[in-house]
This record gives sequence, C-alpha cells and structure tokens, in this order.
Amino acid sequence: MAVAAGLCYGSLGTDTAGSVSIPAATCGVVGLMPTRGLLPGDGVAPLAGELDTVGLLARCADDAQAVLHAALDAAQAAALDAAATPAMERWRIATCWIHPDPAVRLDPAVHAALEDYATECSARGRRREARLAALPQWIRLAQTLLYAGSAAAHAQALRGQAPALGALARNLALAGAAMPPAWAHAALAQRRAQVDAFVAEALADSDVLLTPALPGPVPDWSQVLTSSPGFEARRLLDLFCWLSFVNYLGLPAIVFPIGRDAAGRPISVQAIARPGGEAMLLALARQAGHSRFGGRGFAQQPGLPLARSRERV
Repeated sequence: MAVAAGLCYGSLGTDTAGSVSIPAATCGVVGLMPTRGLLPGDGVAPLAGELDTVGLLARCADDAQAVLHAALDAAQAAALDAAATPAMERWRIATCWIHPDPAVRLDPAVHAALEDYATECSARGRRREARLAALPQWIRLAQTLLYAGSAAAHAQALRGQAPALGALARNLALAGAAMPPAWAHAALAQRRAQVDAFVAEALADSDVLLTPALPGPVPDWSQVLTSSPGFEARRLLDLFCWLSFVNYLGLPAIVFPIGRDAAGRPISVQAIARPGGEAMLLALARQAGHSRFGGRGFAQQPGLPLARSRERV
C-alpha cells in the first residue's frame, strides 16, 4: 500500500504463497518474485523455507529494476545489466487463461483485458495456448511444503518454548505437525521433474507464460477477511489460485497492471519465465507500462529519478 500510495518508490517483500504478487495485483503496482535464491534471505523471519522468496514491489518496471539492482551484489548486478533486454519487437508468448479447477471462474472483464494485452504482445510475434493440467498438483505440493515448513520453522513455539504465534502461522504449523514427514520429502524429491514438466509445456518455444494474476475483480477487504461478516471463501481462494504454485517451482514471475475494470480497480497479468529471466520479465512489464499507462504506472505517479537509480539501499 505504501508503494501504491506514493510513500516510497519501491519496497522489498517476502513471498511464500503470493505475498508479493497479491498486493501487486490488488494495488496496481509491479511485483517481482525473482528466481528462488537470487536475493538473500538474511534477516528474514522464515515461514516455509522451501518456498520463501525475497521479492520486491515498485510503481513501475523501471523502479523495480532499480530496486532489484540495488539489492544485488556487484557480480549479480553486472549479470542483470548484461542480460538487460531492449524493447523486444517479437515476443513469443504462451497464454493460459483457464484454470483446471472448475471452481475458478474467469471474470469476463478480466478475460477481455487479458486477451487485449496478449494480442498487443503477439502482434508482431507469436502466441500459443498452453494447458497447465498439472496446476492443481503443483498447488497441492506447494501447500504440503507450506505446512511442513511452517511446522519446522515454528517447532519451538508449538512446544511452548518460544513467543506465541499469530493465528495464521499457528494454524499452518499445526497442520504441518500433523502431516507425515514423507509427504514433504516426496514434494521436494519431485520438484526438479515438475519444473522440467512446466518448462516443457509452457516455455519450450516461448519467452514467457502469461496467466491471470487474479481470476476476478479486486475484492473488497471485507470479502477476504475471515472475521468479516461479508467474508467469501471463494474470493479468498481466488487470490492464490494462479500464484502460489510459482513458489513451489521456484521460477521468476512478475505481476503488473494492464488495465482497469468498471470500478477503476486494476486488472493485472502474471508473467512467468525460465530461471534467471528477471531482465526479460522487467522488459515485458516496462513495455506494458509505457503502452498502457504512459510509463508512469497505474497510479500515474513519477518514478525514481534516474540519477539515483543505481544507489544502493
């Protein structure tokens, strides 16, 4: 919210199941979740170590790149510069709009915005449809590691030997403590094969895969707050249905706005790339920001002064 309100140019954030991507999608900012391990997790309170990823939020892609550059060490920053992708004339995109879970329904306005953006991307490039039949399985595997990781990270608290946990962390940890350890071992053992399967289906001949960030309009807070009288479980589940599996795969992904709905709220897309594809994802988001919002982002606020864009923070 601070980034969207213009209180800062960018912010670091941790993402275990969508905690960078969801705020980006709901606030109309850019959310980058890098390849797992690109940004160090030193000093980060763990939730589930095999999923936790340090990412960032910014008002536009240029600001996101500046924040990422400042967070990297010298060698990593040089590699990012070397991989910097100029405005690409011919994007090779794969798209997947339909979730295999029939309970996840794509809102017509969101669908129209996604189609319009995909048409723009592929106007002088190539587009193909991808089918992510294994998506429900990846979500289950991510949930397994979320529960198991939470139990491991908060074992002392569960035994009463550390400060009490919040309700969410405690519920996740309790679920993990009741789960057979073999489930988490199996989820980890097959991760490499699952990543290979995803790349073969979605990225074999494509630069990026585009999916919805959210399948429906940005919800009111009362619809996703479990203690609210207006709570709607489906709206809460919809926040995660396209996002949490990326943490399991450990691939880089970026969420950025591509339009507005009838209420003026952002409609965002998620783009996923191969490991190390951060520069390409930022280039894609940059092009969308310029073509759709004049380079100033969804909130139409000035970006980070270029003279300071390389300062370390």
